[in-house]
Amino acid sequence: MLKHIAGLLILEALTLGCLSQAADSEAQQFSGNASWYGVPFHGKKTASGEIFDMNKLSAAHKTLALPTKVMVENPKTGKAAIVKVNDRGPYVKTRVMDLSRGAAKDLGYLDHGTAYLDFTVLPKTAKSDAGKSDPKVTEKPKAK
Repeated sequence: MLKHIAGLLILEALTLGCLSQAADSEAQQFSGNASWYGVPFHGKKTASGEIFDMNKLSAAHKTLALPTKVMVENPKTGKAAIVKVNDRGPYVKTRVMDLSRGAAKDLGYLDHGTAYLDFTVLPKTAKSDAGKSDPKVTEKPKAK
């Protein structure tokens, strides 16, 4: 079931977003170390003006537009989640993104504190607004 949901999300992003953006047809991808943040910031305003909920699937990035949806994959656990970037950070030079506690839990690195992750920026679509839809969690399909 989760594999099916992941496939549908990717298909929707490709058909609705990439077809209308011929010049930007390749999704921005990057990899790097990420950490998570929670309690000290829970209930406080993010850079986008939203109230931070450490249990939701959100993230902080230095330069991505607010809000932006990003598919995050943990190659060690095979888990993936779609998070909404709604804050700025991280402020540690060796990290490329900070994720909420909820996202770290779903991706399987809550106990480790940091993880090396793969990120794919999802295209904005006319029919979906990153600020209104709830991010999703899936398991990454295993290679045959």
